[in-house]
Amino acid sequence: MLPRFEATQALAAITRTHVTSMPGVPTMYQALLDNSALPKTNFGSLRACISGGAPLAAELKAKFETVSRSVVIEGYGLTESSGVISCNPYEGANKLGSIGQPIPATEVKLADKEDPTKPAPAGEPGELLCKGPQIMLGYWNKPEATAEVFVDGWLRTGDVATIDEDGFIFIVDRLKDMIAVGGFKVFPSQIEDILYQHPAVKEALVIGVPDSYLGERPMAFVTLSEGQEADGAEIANWLNPQLGKHERVSGVDVRDALPKTMIGKLDRKALRAEVGV
Repeated sequence: MLPRFEATQALAAITRTHVTSMPGVPTMYQALLDNSALPKTNFGSLRACISGGAPLAAELKAKFETVSRSVVIEGYGLTESSGVISCNPYEGANKLGSIGQPIPATEVKLADKEDPTKPAPAGEPGELLCKGPQIMLGYWNKPEATAEVFVDGWLRTGDVATIDEDGFIFIVDRLKDMIAVGGFKVFPSQIEDILYQHPAVKEALVIGVPDSYLGERPMAFVTLSEGQEADGAEIANWLNPQLGKHERVSGVDVRDALPKTMIGKLDRKALRAEVGV
C-alpha cells in the first residue's frame, strides 16, 4: 500500500512488486501516462486495472491498455454499497462507456427521476436503484437521512442511468449535477464527452452558471494536453455546433489545472465553490 497516490511512486511500485491488478480513477491513469518514468516501467505482471469514481474516456482506456498491455475494467459503486454494485467482465463482453452488469446477488432498476416510487418511463433514463447483501443498513444515528435514500428497501444512488438489453448499465449523470436551462434538463457529462474528443483537451468539467433569461447555462472548464494550444473561444466554437440548443455552453475557460479530490477525481463541487455558484 502506498500512503497516497503519486505517479512516480506508483510506477516504481508496479515494477518493484510485480502487481497483477491495480484500482484507480481515470485521472490516476492519465497521470501515469503523463509521467516521465512511464517508459522505464515494467508492466509485465499487470493483468487487470479497475477504473471507477468517474467516467472513463474511451481514448484514455485504449491508450493505457496499449501501454500496459493490461485490461482496464470500468466498474461502479458507492460508499453506501460497500464499494461495488456493478462491473464489466474481465473476459467477454466489455462495453465502452458502461459500468458493466450487477455483481452476483445484486439487483438494479430504474426509477422515475422526479418520483422514485414509480418506475422510469419505458425507454427513458431513470434514477438507478439497487439492493443486495452489500448495501448499508443506514447512516449511523441519522434516521431521516436514511429514510431519504431508501425506497421500499432499494437504495437510491442519485445517478441517472440506462440499462440495455444485455443488462449493462450506462450512467448518464448525477441527479444533482443536472443543469436546468429554460425548463430543459441538461446533463453535463454529455457535454464533457464531446469536449474530450477535441484534440487539445486533456480534462473537462461542465457546471451550470446563472443566466438572467434561462435560469442557468452550461459553462465548460478545461485543461490542455502537453504541447497543445487552444483558447476558450476556439473550443467553444468547435463544441457548440455539436450540441442541442439548450446544451450550448456560454463559454469555455482554459485553465492550468482543475480541482481534484484527495484521490484524484475531478471535483465538480470544488469548482462550483471557486466560481461562486
